[in-house]
Amino acid sequence: MSPHFARLAKEVYGYKNVKYMVEGHMTWEAGINPYYTEPEFLKMAIDEGLSYVLIDLRTQEKARQAHIRGAVNYPLGRDPLTSMKKLDKALTSDQKKSARIIYYSDNIDEAIQAHKIMRINGTENGYILNGGFEAWKSRGYPLERNKLKTEISYSWTPLPGALSIPEYEKLVVNRPADTIIVDVRSPGEYMKSMVSGALTIPIDTLEKRWTELPKEKKIVLQCEAGNRALMAWRVLKDRGFKDIRWVDGHISKFSKGILQEGAYKNLNAKL
Repeated sequence: MSPHFARLAKEVYGYKNVKYMVEGHMTWEAGINPYYTEPEFLKMAIDEGLSYVLIDLRTQEKARQAHIRGAVNYPLGRDPLTSMKKLDKALTSDQKKSARIIYYSDNIDEAIQAHKIMRINGTENGYILNGGFEAWKSRGYPLERNKLKTEISYSWTPLPGALSIPEYEKLVVNRPADTIIVDVRSPGEYMKSMVSGALTIPIDTLEKRWTELPKEKKIVLQCEAGNRALMAWRVLKDRGFKDIRWVDGHISKFSKGILQEGAYKNLNAKL
């Protein structure tokens, strides 16, 4: 979580005990530390047919009795390396690079161990289901019996409203008259670099400023990495906007020339 997200969580969504990591995502990733995803996200992924690979790490007996829909069983057991070697072999190189892989168990240490073994062996997009099987069950989410998948299948499906970076860049270069680009980053971010002509509405002000946007226009939302743009997309959807998209991708992947030097850098150049 960034400082901006910490402030947003407290001031907009009312969370009280919010902390963020000063060193950031890259430092955490370099240490092969675990990433978590919430049961609510997995439920949404199942309901909306999004792409993921779900790994049940519990014993075969437990997994058969009750499991989350779409799960493949790779029991960690007493020999985690052998079990994860089998999983590694079952995944294609593309899946290890791009597939969202979610591990769950009834023991958080097992899920962390599985994640670390797979991460060391090149699986780049792995997550642990926060709270594991019990968290899913306690929310009353649906369970299945004896319907475990026998093999891994994965086909990429974009998130609702998502716009790829190439699609966004094409739109920026040849922007239609009926399209408004909205940058929902913080002032400090877009003062460094921004898309020329973009309207700036920081996400922590969107709840008050959404009325500035015309519902008859096409709205494209952009942030630093996609998370805030997706959040803003949901806010506008709830306000009745129909033709809205959000950019799914990190700003660092934009082609040269898409971002213009911001006012902050221009000011420094004059000093």
